[in-house]
Amino acid sequence: MEQLKTLLVANRGEIAARIIKTAKKLSIRTIAIYTEADAASSHVIEADKSVLLPGGNAKGYLDGDEIIEIARAHRVDAVIPGYGFLSENSAFAKSVSDAGMVWVGPAPASIDSFGIKHTARELADKAGVPIVPGSKGLIENEDDAVKQAEKLGYPVMLKATAGGGGMGLSTCQNTEEVREAFETVKSRGETLFKNAGMFMERFYPDSHHIEVQVFGNGKGNAIHFGERECSIQRRHQKVIEECPSPFVEKHPGLREKLCAAAVRLTESIKYASAGTIEYLVDDNTADFFFLEMNTRLQVEHGITELCYNVDLVQLMLEQADAQLLGKGGIDIGKLTSLQPDQPKGAAIEARVYAENPARDYAPSPGTLQTVKWKKLDGSRLDTWVRTGSIVSSHYDPLLAKLMFHGSTREKAIEGMHELLTTSQICGPPTNLDFLASIIIEEKFKAGSTMTKFLKDFNYAPSAIDIISGGAYTTIQDYPGRPNMGRGFPHAGPMDPLAFQIANLLVGNSTGLEGLEITLEGPELLFLGPAVVALCGAPMDLKLDGKSSPMWTRTEIIAGQRLKIGKTTGGGCRSYLAIHGGLPGVAEWFGSKATSPGVGVGGYQGRALASGDLLSMIKDLPEHVSSSTSPVTLPDRLVPTYPSHWSLAALPGPYDHGYLTDSDIAMIYKTKWQISHNAARGGIRLIGPKPQWARKDGGEGGAHPSNVAEYGYPVGTLNWTGDDPCIFPVDCPDFGGFVSSTTIVRGEWWRLGQVKAGDTLEYRQVTLDQGIEMRKRVDYFVDQIAKVCAGEGRFESIEALDYDNLPFSATASEPGQGVIHQIGAKDKQPLTTYRQGGDDYILVEYGYGEFDLNHRCRVTALTKALKESKSAITFSSGLVNTVGCCNSLLIYYDGLRISQHSFVSHLTSLEKSLGDLSKARMPSRVFKLPITFDTSKEQEAIKRYMETQRPYASYLPDNMEFVAKNNGLEKTDLKKILLGNSLMAISVGFFAALPLCLPVDPRRRIYCPKMNPSRVFTPEGQVSWGGACMALYNVESPGGYQLTGLTIPGVDILGCKQGYSLSRPWLFEDFDQLTFHEVPEKEYEEQLAIFHSGRYEYTIENTVFDMEEHNCLLQETREEVKGIRKKQAEAQTKMAEIEAELMAKWDKEKAEGKVPIDKVEALLNDPSISKISSPLNANVWKLTASEGDVLEANQVVTILEAMKLEIAVRTEEDLAGGEVEKLLVRPNDVVKAGDPILLVRKKAH
Repeated sequence: MEQLKTLLVANRGEIAARIIKTAKKLSIRTIAIYTEADAASSHVIEADKSVLLPGGNAKGYLDGDEIIEIARAHRVDAVIPGYGFLSENSAFAKSVSDAGMVWVGPAPASIDSFGIKHTARELADKAGVPIVPGSKGLIENEDDAVKQAEKLGYPVMLKATAGGGGMGLSTCQNTEEVREAFETVKSRGETLFKNAGMFMERFYPDSHHIEVQVFGNGKGNAIHFGERECSIQRRHQKVIEECPSPFVEKHPGLREKLCAAAVRLTESIKYASAGTIEYLVDDNTADFFFLEMNTRLQVEHGITELCYNVDLVQLMLEQADAQLLGKGGIDIGKLTSLQPDQPKGAAIEARVYAENPARDYAPSPGTLQTVKWKKLDGSRLDTWVRTGSIVSSHYDPLLAKLMFHGSTREKAIEGMHELLTTSQICGPPTNLDFLASIIIEEKFKAGSTMTKFLKDFNYAPSAIDIISGGAYTTIQDYPGRPNMGRGFPHAGPMDPLAFQIANLLVGNSTGLEGLEITLEGPELLFLGPAVVALCGAPMDLKLDGKSSPMWTRTEIIAGQRLKIGKTTGGGCRSYLAIHGGLPGVAEWFGSKATSPGVGVGGYQGRALASGDLLSMIKDLPEHVSSSTSPVTLPDRLVPTYPSHWSLAALPGPYDHGYLTDSDIAMIYKTKWQISHNAARGGIRLIGPKPQWARKDGGEGGAHPSNVAEYGYPVGTLNWTGDDPCIFPVDCPDFGGFVSSTTIVRGEWWRLGQVKAGDTLEYRQVTLDQGIEMRKRVDYFVDQIAKVCAGEGRFESIEALDYDNLPFSATASEPGQGVIHQIGAKDKQPLTTYRQGGDDYILVEYGYGEFDLNHRCRVTALTKALKESKSAITFSSGLVNTVGCCNSLLIYYDGLRISQHSFVSHLTSLEKSLGDLSKARMPSRVFKLPITFDTSKEQEAIKRYMETQRPYASYLPDNMEFVAKNNGLEKTDLKKILLGNSLMAISVGFFAALPLCLPVDPRRRIYCPKMNPSRVFTPEGQVSWGGACMALYNVESPGGYQLTGLTIPGVDILGCKQGYSLSRPWLFEDFDQLTFHEVPEKEYEEQLAIFHSGRYEYTIENTVFDMEEHNCLLQETREEVKGIRKKQAEAQTKMAEIEAELMAKWDKEKAEGKVPIDKVEALLNDPSISKISSPLNANVWKLTASEGDVLEANQVVTILEAMKLEIAVRTEEDLAGGEVEKLLVRPNDVVKAGDPILLVRKKAH
């Protein structure tokens, strides 16, 4: 290029990316524009410079004035529009030219001439191009439309004169339809194109849509690049295109006629740049008629490029360059030299959309969890998406254009089919399978592709259409991700027993993915045949409205509906297995299990919702689908689900020395009640509070439940303050609260069925008994597997029974969480080995203090475990590790490795570690921006104060509180964050959150967490709690105090710069985080760059010298003592203030409740009825007010229980009644049966 040096691409998606590709080839600097919704689009990443549009997602790409301002600011030479948006907007094209830049496209006059269809018809007619018989000029009114239709003969088509892209068209078969369509077409033209004019053409039902690619130099010269067949259309939108047209190939001489007419019309108006002449071609006579001219680059231009070995975008840029040079356009000699003779081979394009074929191909926005495009010789891909891309609801859902070029049409069909069937997109539904079905259809193979092709094409996806998602339905597989860690949950089914049996009944392997259904199930429309089984807590199950049994293999035929209702007995979860699983669901780190809390796995990382589509296998094996051999688990083998649970547990990891003996006894003697807050991430218990054996948590925190952070075993009883919570499979992987008692692995399936309102007691067992329980569960599953495989009979299987185990241990003989200890000696710290159930051992160094020497030892032990050549390795039974500052939690398979032999192995490794006080640890220093007192933080605090707690010692300014709690000023706190290195001592908890400790002991500060913790924390939140800083990588709940915002350090799907699919987290242990302050505006700009995937972290590789650090510890010991004393005095004062404010708040909450005697008095009134809570829950939102007149089925309040939203509605008999009294407020806790509000019934 001589003059064209900088190009602005005024478009988005795949066409923007495709244009940038050619511009780079020509060494042209590219400027991309984008909206927030498109921040991570490939065109944003690939351009030399990307600029965020200020107009918002809906209008950004249509704001011509703003785009021109951006072009001016970046000294752009030319603007190229692609297609859609402003590509055929003559006013914008003129504004570009007026601004001194070249419009890469035809002149505004050309755009105007062909933008009005009836005018375009006149131009075509004048140039001698046949036009479809139709009205002369515009139709004036409805009667005129009828008159013209009768003159032309039915069928006819009414067309908006300014329409495009299939918009504003209506086919009419008779007079009545013409009259009906008139107002519709007029309205759509007025709304979509600001032009109500319309005209009429005869409709040819047996026709082809064939177009010719032309190129003009603006000086009256034009050439063509053959034709394309674009007849396969849905709602006048092209689906599959071909070059050359198979119809034209069958009619010698037709190409020459089509192309000659197209060139004649192009030259008649001195057209410049690329354009397309579209024809309607009669299938019966091969007569052709002009339809319209598209004055832009077409979506399907790529197949022409493949067959004619031309780069049309390059040609457009060369034309623009010639215009910039004042030449008017490409020289006629060069242009005519480019005129090709015949196409080489054949090419097919398929447009891949995110759309739901079960919902009339409605757009399907969402996250693309997996994108894998097949690459073949002859294939071409134009796309803007990759794994992790988010399909926005704001734009056309086109994901990609897949193209294949073969030496023959047959080869092209073969290659395209392979592309479509071997490429993979997981996330929202797409049309990949639909496209593949078209390619192998006999009419398509024969080249009989008329515009009515899809009307006769029957496509039935093998899938499940989610009519309703139920209360909480997720995709799980077994065992989930037990070896993942880093703050990404274990996942998998809460009740693995029912899950595995369901899979066996339908002929699957035990671990294949299925649906976990909580409390109330989904309604599912099966679009293809399937074999299913529902196992677990009893639920109301109906197939096409008729009751259907659980624990049974059930055959479903296409078109049937399966509705899973509410639980009808004990337990809360059931599992629907589908033969063949759900092949369209993406794997994430080897599992399809959903962890909604961190947004990973399953269907877009969330629970199922109406409109979702789950693919199934297409062909069912005969032995599975045969109705002559149903498989049903006998009632005597079906597990029982009571409302009172007795669960076996082992002591530990933290019991004696943390809890008193009476506390430990209390755990086993208490009949605990299950709170409304019982979900996959935690099951809260209601019962007595412990007395505690310590007055505080030392360096772990002010409360005696606090300890230095350590890894949490699954199934453990965790004490968050005085409140007990059992941690199931989606719990955080580490934290800083005491865990005293851990349920054994053999009881996990029963723990998974505990629900709000149930009661629970702990029954202590020995390790051998716990292992035996697990063996019995596994044996039970194995026996069922054999029967389902045709080996044996159910009659020979004994029911699962724990009752005959010799439970000798009692609360008075509680055992110990500590199973071994090595005393401190020389450079060897005290090493304590604590058990966590029958599958976890916690190795703890020291006495609970934060010491980087211990972190060094944890790292060394982890390395030794991974490199060990002994019989105990990660291939022989070790599963995962979670390292924190002074401890290492090791997850192992207790059936493959005995606890005794493992402890012996660990003590042997410990001896081999030696003296690490002079170790040099690999480290990286991150230099991150931070901004303070931001609007996001203020909004989060405001939200907290309005919905959770109105005042506290840490409100309204968290930073001020943290400073005061340490005897500092706020400016001092900022200096600590800005002037020091914070060492990552653990990475995990929630989405790879780095927990950091200031390297310099003089800069270590302490503060309590928010009570209650927040339900919302902004992404990138720098926060402080206990002795540590934490960086929240994603929006999440949290309790640490808010102390600034920085750039996050995680990318779930690994598509951003600095991340990968195998490593979606940034920080590692022993990394050092440093901060430099930036203004909030600059921070937001950098965060936007991060969201687009282009942020470059500043990282310096270094070595952390433990000898130097230990010298620092020694030199500052006395100084640190003085600092700690000052901090303790400040913390005592702040604790007193907090106690006063908490007492005041508790009193106000109690006083705000309606007195029970007043409630009882109202209930004695015969005209008063109550609406009660259906279960133990938290009041989330009140949607009715006192004095409201209620309607039948009206939602009066929304409760929150087990992380689910439950709407409480008005019964039919209370319709017309008036709300007399509200008895609850948001955040109140209610029990099942508690009155929520009182209604005065309507007088009859």
